[in-house]
Amino acid sequence: MNTVEMLRLFEEVAEQYVKALDGYSVEQFTKKPAADEWSLGQLYNHLIQSAIYMQIQAIEQCASGNGVVDGDKTENGVMIIGAGKFPPISIKVPDSPQYTPANPESIGEVKPKLLQLINQVRELEPTLAAISPDQKMPHPALGYMNAVEWYQLIFMHFVHHLRQKEKLDAFVQA
Repeated sequence: MNTVEMLRLFEEVAEQYVKALDGYSVEQFTKKPAADEWSLGQLYNHLIQSAIYMQIQAIEQCASGNGVVDGDKTENGVMIIGAGKFPPISIKVPDSPQYTPANPESIGEVKPKLLQLINQVRELEPTLAAISPDQKMPHPALGYMNAVEWYQLIFMHFVHHLRQKEKLDAFVQA
């Protein structure tokens, strides 16, 4: 899949997230199914923060020539990036201040960040062709990936969380 197609697919899925924002009350958006589960707001914050502070930062490191040349993907990384999607499983990590996203106080604080992220992803696409595929940055589970693979991961991550969003949508509508 080329980067133009990745962008198109990302825009489609991101638009689903944007449109859904208009259908939630603040209470629905911040309500958690259980103490150890995320609210819709936390899910949105996770997607935004992961894209900005992990995926886009990795792309920028590759672009600046500060990546690693000798890294490889893990077996899972080869499989997942090759398939262009995560397996349909829930991935649960322990709560921690570094990983657990904050519950937003309002939808109004999330929507502009999401729209800004979408623009950032659009602006990145035409720069990717100039980034050496030899420049890679490590992902904690997938191994070393180049800028295009990190870009693909943004879309894949949004799609991966659609199942979680659907469950949360059902929970807040019940």
